[in-house]
Amino acid sequence: MAQAYPYWYNGKWRCKQDKCRTSMSLDKARIWLDFNEFCELDSADGAPIYLFSQGDIVSDSAGKDVELREGMEVSVFDEDLGPENRPDPILAEGVVLRNTSSSGFLGRPQVKWLLRLKKCESRENAGSPYVYWLSDLE
Repeated sequence: MAQAYPYWYNGKWRCKQDKCRTSMSLDKARIWLDFNEFCELDSADGAPIYLFSQGDIVSDSAGKDVELREGMEVSVFDEDLGPENRPDPILAEGVVLRNTSSSGFLGRPQVKWLLRLKKCESRENAGSPYVYWLSDLE
């Protein structure tokens, strides 16, 4: 995860974590999620939960500041390569969760926010029901 640092935001000091900007084309501004930072499956429905951010403020792929809140829905991406080594970002939708004892993952107390992925509603893919690739939108 990227380092978090003090950041003046809306008239007070907050904690910001710069997320990855990308040169890959995306369908919209998205926040980078490291898909290697998996932490657990949701006990209710098996949805994957990932470590998401140490800070309350993150930057999206367009460089815009986004203030994270419990229950906030966000669009995420990770850089990936498709067939023939061509860029094909992994895309997903998720809900931001605060990393507390009720979320069940305290192994990384410096991580303030987790992300619970939502099932893809209208995409039929052979892989996970939680992720899709930019090429799936074409």
